[in-house]
Amino acid sequence: MRIRNLYDPPTLKDREAVKPWAPTGMTASSKITDEGCEITVTGESEQGCWLNPPTPRPDGLANVVWQKKDGSYLIGIIKNMTVQMPAGVMVLTRLCGFDDRSLVDILQNVGLPLVFAATDHPY
Repeated sequence: MRIRNLYDPPTLKDREAVKPWAPTGMTASSKITDEGCEITVTGESEQGCWLNPPTPRPDGLANVVWQKKDGSYLIGIIKNMTVQMPAGVMVLTRLCGFDDRSLVDILQNVGLPLVFAATDHPY
């Protein structure tokens, strides 16, 4: 089977910095760097910090995935697409959007990066 990459998600260094929500006892800050959106989370809380999906959210968007500098991903939870942010510093490089949540699982199961998608709708 041949797979063609039609999806080129935007790099976060070209967008406004996103800042996670931080509960009492934690702080979160963000800034744009040459590598992407650098997020710093400090403190401790059972809730942790949460990164919300981009706004405005495109119609039909079922899931968002934030690609990290190291190539791994933060995958939004199914109901509201937020991701939990651990304490520390991380750089997010790309924002990937999917109109079908099952596509995230399919791509992971076949070992493809989540920047692949079946359509070319840049979220």
